Amino acid sequence: MYLGEINEYLAAFISDVPSKVNFKSQAVLRERKLYGRLEEKLHHFFKVVNDRTMELFKEKKFGYLILAGRKEIIPNFLNYLHSYLRSRHIGNIDAEPDSNISLISNKAQKVIDEFEAKTKNALIDRLIDEYNPNGMGVLGIDGTIKSLLIEKIRILIYDRQFTREGYICNSCRYLTVEYKDGCPYCGGKLVFYNDIVDEIVEDALNQGCEIVDIEGNEKLIRAGSIGVVLRYKL
Repeated sequence: MYLGEINEYLAAFISDVPSKVNFKSQAVLRERKLYGRLEEKLHHFFKVVNDRTMELFKEKKFGYLILAGRKEIIPNFLNYLHSYLRSRHIGNIDAEPDSNISLISNKAQKVIDEFEAKTKNALIDRLIDEYNPNGMGVLGIDGTIKSLLIEKIRILIYDRQFTREGYICNSCRYLTVEYKDGCPYCGGKLVFYNDIVDEIVEDALNQGCEIVDIEGNEKLIRAGSIGVVLRYKL
């Protein structure tokens, strides 16, 4: 994001660098002065980019930061990065100043996809290994529905391929996977649904829950393909 503005600074920096230097024909002192000038300009460039990126963060509050550049330059730039920006840095892209923006965008999307998959898998590990055992998490469709009905869900996690038949009250939206003669809450009629997972997600969104969907995590599938992190212990 904001490639246009960052490229503008980059062009300003590059335009002030000699296009060609014949090091063999220069004296040692001349070379040292040239290297010193280039290093000084590079440090200034890093500071300008860092300051402008920080301004963009304050304005836009972007979630992720991906650095694009030459492999040998990015590690040096990281030393200039503000701590707030560093906490949002999720990866790097090997690129040249004149790289096509669409190519950079495609590479950035790949970095984001890998980061989100890693983050989601780590959350599932915590749900199963930590939150569920200590009472701050619930696994399976029954526990998920129970937590939803009493509005205790903080994060809903589910596999995108997971489906389940169930029933929903047409008056109060009570959910259940078991058939009942009527809604135990209001006595309304329970309507059959081929898949109530989408309805669970919709109700969770209406309650302000964070939704995490993933596909193919075997650990979650074995645990019932759906689960929640609670706002507080049951």
